[in-house]
Order: sequence, then C-alpha cells, then structure tokens
Amino acid sequence: MVVPERFFFRAIVACALALASAVPVASAQTASAAPGELEFRALYEELVEIDSSPTTGSCTRVVRAAQARLAAAGFTDSDAQLIIPDGAPEDGNLVARIEGANRRAGAILLLAHIDVVDARREDWTRDPFTLIEEDGYFYGRGVADDKAMAAIFLDMFIRMRTANYRPRRTLKLALTCGEETSNRVNGVDYLIRNHRDLIEADFAINEGGDGVLSEDGRPLALLIQVGEKIHQVFELEVTNPGGHSSRPVPENAIYRLSAGLQRLSHHQFPVSLSETTRRFFEHMAPIIGGDAGAAMTQLAADPGAQAAAAYLARNPNFNAMMRSTCVATQLDAGHAPNALPQRARATLSCRILQSETAEAVQAELERALNDPQIAVRIVRRRNPSPPPPLAPRVLDPAQAVAAQFWPGVPLVPYMVPGATDGRFLNAASIHTYGLSGIFSVPGESNAHGLNERLRVDSVMRARAYLDALIRAYADAR
Repeated sequence: MVVPERFFFRAIVACALALASAVPVASAQTASAAPGELEFRALYEELVEIDSSPTTGSCTRVVRAAQARLAAAGFTDSDAQLIIPDGAPEDGNLVARIEGANRRAGAILLLAHIDVVDARREDWTRDPFTLIEEDGYFYGRGVADDKAMAAIFLDMFIRMRTANYRPRRTLKLALTCGEETSNRVNGVDYLIRNHRDLIEADFAINEGGDGVLSEDGRPLALLIQVGEKIHQVFELEVTNPGGHSSRPVPENAIYRLSAGLQRLSHHQFPVSLSETTRRFFEHMAPIIGGDAGAAMTQLAADPGAQAAAAYLARNPNFNAMMRSTCVATQLDAGHAPNALPQRARATLSCRILQSETAEAVQAELERALNDPQIAVRIVRRRNPSPPPPLAPRVLDPAQAVAAQFWPGVPLVPYMVPGATDGRFLNAASIHTYGLSGIFSVPGESNAHGLNERLRVDSVMRARAYLDALIRAYADAR
C-alpha cells in the first residue's frame, strides 16, 4: 500500500522474530498439505518471484503469467482480459470473470494489487524476489502486500473453473498495478475511467483488513476495513522583501513560518467518530483491557469524552482514527546563503476523515496557524470517497464464516488511517471492504520494509476462509 503499515497495535502487542535455515518454497512439500495447496504454493511463488517494483520490475509480466494460468484452466481471452494503459507498457492489469447463473444479481469484485515497492538485494537478508519459507514464514517482497491476496484470488478462480463451479452471482477478479506509487498509472482508477463495465459490481473485497494475533499467537480479532482517510496535501507559504543578510530585520519569512509551524504542532483536530470507528473502539475495548480499554469504552459511548480521547491520543494509531491529522513533511526556504529569505514554504501531509472537506481542513489550519501572513493552499486534492455502509449482507457472512475458522474471535470494523485502492471504487459507488483473513502479530510482516514476511499457516487458513466466504457471497439470495 502507499501508506504506513496498516497494522496499528504495535504499541499494545509486542513483535516476536524467529530465525532458522532457509528452504525454497518449491521444495516445502508436506504430507499434510491440503488439496490444491502445492499448486497454490507454486502460483504464489511465481507471482512473488516476478519483480513488479516501479524501478526494476513489470506489472505486465505478472498479469501475463496470471492470464496464462487462467487460460490453462479453461478461461478464454474474453473471460480473462489484459488491460495495459496507453503509454505505460509495464503497468498492465488483468480482469477475469466467472459468469453467474442470475445475471440480474449484482456482481462481486475481488481486488488485489500486484505492484510492490522497491527492494534492494544488498539490504535484505534473503533475495527479496525469491520466495523463501523459513521457520513457518514466507519471506519475499510482496508476500504480504499484496501478492498473498492476489495469489489466493487467482487460485480460487482457477479451482472454481476447473470444478465447473457456477455461482449464482457473477464473480470478477481484478489484479491491478499502481497502488504503491504515484509514478505509475493506477490500475483501478484507469479501469473505472476507461473500462468500468469490466469491474462494475455490487460490492468489492480488497486488502486492508487482517487478523490480529497476540504475542503468543492467539487470534484476537479479525478486522474488516470499512472506510479510509483521504490524503490531501497543503502548502504553507510566507513571503517578504528579503534583503542583505548583514542587516537582519525582525520580519523574517523563515522565523514567521517556523513560529506558525510550532503552533500547528500543538494543535489537534476535533474528535469525530464514524459508526465504523465507534464500533472499533467498542469491540476492541474488552480485547485491549486495562486503562486503554476503559478509555475506548467511554469514547465509544460518548465521543465528547475529552479525558478518554486524550488518553487514547497518546497512541498515534488510535489518534489517527479519531480525527483528521496534518503533519509537516517538507521545508523549502531562502534563495541564497547571504540573503534574507524572500520566501519560506512548508508541505503538510493531511489525512482527512471522510466526513470532512479539504476546505474545512484549510480553514482549521488557518485558525491554528493564527497568522494571516501564512498563506494556506490546497496543492493536491483527492476526490471525495465516502465510506461503504456497515451492511449486514457483507458483515454477517464474514462473521459467520469466520466463526468456523476462529471460534469466538470477533469481526471488528475499522477505518484505515492511510489509503488503499478502495478509495477509487468507493468514490465510484462500488462499495469496497478490506478483508483478508490473514492473521499476524502486529508489525511482524514489515510490509514495505526489509525481509517482508507472513506466517505460512496464516496464508493457508486465509486461503480456505476467503474461498468459503466468497462462495457464501456468490450463492446468497
């Protein structure tokens, strides 16, 4: 994803590391492997070992390999289409479909991005583009973000076609490029604007929702993403006449901007809970327990509970769920070392709640800066993307099927403080939910970082869970 790691219980559940001798996945065959598991491992391996990073890789190679596997299972070219944007030959996407028996019933879209962030071999303990199984973990760039889900969905489509499965509702699969970086064509956005009919759906299942394990490996909660913040970029600017640095004057663009930024660093946007975040705190309170759990219970019951909000705001992840946030990320000032600055600029990265507008945040920033000489401009605007509803037809089957795999573990709606490709679909009125069923100790996957990994048993159980869940959705009346 293009956001910091989406697991945000790091301050509550400690991360455990394990090291052992490396074994290539292709040779990790066990007598207890579930039906089709060896084939899935080979597919997963192929996807991970095709470099799809922006600097050295190709998404098109990945989707061509995926199309070849679908063709071997009986999908025609019209059933599984490659969509390669004009002028971006390496930014390919794939859309496949299994036609439902009832064409009037809305389709279900399964979405996974197949691009990954860059990874340098000299920085990693293992080759990032070789899938390695080591001490119960899969290692490799993209194993967690997001090729596990891509492999699970692709494997699911292959098995469904091989078994001649005919769902009641049409199933669609989109493997897309460009989620991780802004210098690629975003595949979801491109498909909506140019081939919307291929991905039109009643609702979509995407990344963004995972399972939380305790430090000793006990399942605590299965998260389902219902909404995400919107990224807006603002610029602050101060200008003045400048002059020779040998004759300083009180009015200095750098000092004025710095003073405003200091005031902004102490400012907090108002607490505003959506139904999703209220339910999150309500459900997580008994799991977290202690003072934090008590504060969650109080805040869920009364979003105006200032003491509870202040306590939870100590955790940056909880704070990000409660309110919009803006943080200074870049500075640019002055034009010469021997001249007074004529201009000073700061860039703010703002993650805005879906209920707020960029203009409202702009006005809030102006109040916090409290200086009319600091101009506040919106320099990168994202389109509004309302959250999907907390729909029982989506949440109830997810919980019911989860109970078969993880008895007693609650399904907890939550809002991602960062962003996923779901923002494009939700903005286009295709309600999108993040749900993977992949459990981990918070922080252990290290997505976007070195030695990215996932637990082997978590991937395999998620594969079974998503298969059962998607079939439940597809056959529902």
